[in-house]
Amino acid sequence: MKIIQITDLQDNAAFQPSVMALGNFDGIHIGHQGLIGRAVELAGQLGLPASVLTFYPHPRQVLGNSQAHANLLTPFDEKMRVMEELGVEIVYVVHFTVAFAGLTAEEFIYGFLSRLHPQGLVVGFDYAFGRGGKADASMLKDLAAEAGIPVEIVGAVNRYGEKVSSTLIREKLSYGDARLVCELLGRPYAVTGTVIHGEKRGRLLGFPTANIEPLDSFALPKNGVYVVRVLVKNEWHAAVLNIGTKPTFHDQMHRSLEAHLLDFSGDLYGEAIRVEFLDFLRDEKKFFSVEELIAQIQSDVVEARSRLSLFSV
Repeated sequence: MKIIQITDLQDNAAFQPSVMALGNFDGIHIGHQGLIGRAVELAGQLGLPASVLTFYPHPRQVLGNSQAHANLLTPFDEKMRVMEELGVEIVYVVHFTVAFAGLTAEEFIYGFLSRLHPQGLVVGFDYAFGRGGKADASMLKDLAAEAGIPVEIVGAVNRYGEKVSSTLIREKLSYGDARLVCELLGRPYAVTGTVIHGEKRGRLLGFPTANIEPLDSFALPKNGVYVVRVLVKNEWHAAVLNIGTKPTFHDQMHRSLEAHLLDFSGDLYGEAIRVEFLDFLRDEKKFFSVEELIAQIQSDVVEARSRLSLFSV
């Protein structure tokens, strides 16, 4: 997959004709996948590459109107990985700035987008663009038609009476509902990170853990204990992971991620790993003795093994 960074809006490079999906696509959930999949399908029919036009950083981060997007469901590298899996051949990444946000709808279509030579556009029904985000998908279709570019508008995908959206997924993550998030994403929610040295308390308790430093600003599920699987050197391992502040030992607010890999022994320090969240076990709690904590961890491991039969790990 080719990734083309666009930092100069006046760039006159010879861009390749393609069928293009437009959107920010944080999460690349099942709604996004349907939209991108339609662009891939149309591109195949026309014998053209399928492309995506997206933005970095997240527009809401630049415009400062949403703290929720300071942490992303799919930071850049993860987004590119998933897009490639979906069959996207070219990704245009626009460096999003206040100046870009100030383009009128007409300037966006005629002064910028048309120079990328899209032979077709695919957008969601709720797509917004132009200064202040005041132009909608219908206006895009009308303006693009004047430039000779056909536009297909894709409808919403709903689950349980709600529109699937990045906002909904963030909400479910905040509840710790890993199973529902997996359904909405079409894959387990994942965090990539590096194993770092911790307090080594888990080893003393008989349950050695990998302390994980996320590689990017991921949106994390709520504090608690999860059934996860961990990818280490191209091999998956079942694990129990705790997200939280370790209240039994600390009165601090710093959140940490610690994974106890089941049936694994070895040195993981410095390894880049991928954690996929499969299920929520319980809330984080403070224990009044080390013995009580050990008994709970033992119970967590037993319950995790039972639930893992529902997943292919």
